[in-house]
Amino acid sequence: MAVNREQNYNLGGGELYIKFPTENNFRYFGATNEVKLSFSTNKLEHKNSESATLTTDLEVVKEVTAECSFTTEDLNKRVLALAFGGTYNETTQSSGSVTDEEHDGVVGGLVYDLAYKKVSNVVVKYKDDNGDDQTAAENTDYSVDYDFGTIEIAEGGAIDGKDIKVDYDYAEINQVEFSSLDNVSMEVALRFNAKNQVGKPKQTLIHRIILALDGDYELKSADKLNSLSFKGKVLKDETKPAGKQFVETLQLG
Repeated sequence: MAVNREQNYNLGGGELYIKFPTENNFRYFGATNEVKLSFSTNKLEHKNSESATLTTDLEVVKEVTAECSFTTEDLNKRVLALAFGGTYNETTQSSGSVTDEEHDGVVGGLVYDLAYKKVSNVVVKYKDDNGDDQTAAENTDYSVDYDFGTIEIAEGGAIDGKDIKVDYDYAEINQVEFSSLDNVSMEVALRFNAKNQVGKPKQTLIHRIILALDGDYELKSADKLNSLSFKGKVLKDETKPAGKQFVETLQLG
């Protein structure tokens, strides 16, 4: 008769949650992949050289460290702030119109910022050499980035070197501004809920960790989704009982 042995293979995914120091509860981090918890051991060995063959007769574990790493393609505002080592601030631009916004002595090849983003109905006016009012031709004398509210002056065009006035409308939009490198040591907690296609559900809790961007933040990637990788060393939580001061794991079923 075969021995009944418990087997628990695992195949599947899960969801990562994060708790920021200003919050009392966890919130969903964003879609992740390759969530890993890695352990390393630093040992001190003593070598016995009294015999013809060198042998190890003592081994002392000096240090055990744990690191958590993961990759996300969900570049939400909290993820970006964490990646930049900074914070974010949300603002709202109300809709409206601008008449005769002045830009003096514009130079061909340069880009000029309008006072607002998400613009429309842009009209660029100038005076010709005779002092008469004229309207510049878009895509001949200038081009507009309607999202970011900029005007690029065409080299050698009618308004190159002239003073211009710009009329335009702008839409109501929400904006998120990010700071960088002013909050690089923010300590967080992580919770990973494994939801396996094969295997029992597991929950892993990391009480203290300082995450940092691990690798590149690609500003441009034509053939794949942009992603960010994070890594951090797990820190000891003295408020927890022995055995639960670094990582806690709960298996259901």
